[in-house]
Amino acid sequence: MIFPQWERLMSTYRVSGKNAHDARSVAVMVVNRIDKILTFDTGDFTRFSEIRALHPQSVR
Repeated sequence: MIFPQWERLMSTYRVSGKNAHDARSVAVMVVNRIDKILTFDTGDFTRFSEIRALHPQSVR
């Protein structure tokens, strides 16, 4: 279930405001065992040790 994972992430990483949307994306990823995200905003995901954020320019 996504909601308990999202709550855990919000609490663990002290997420608030707009960053809650990033935490929800990470919660979906964790529940579905996805460990990488491709994004132009890698900095938004660096706090989450559960996943790895990759910039499109770093992928060939």
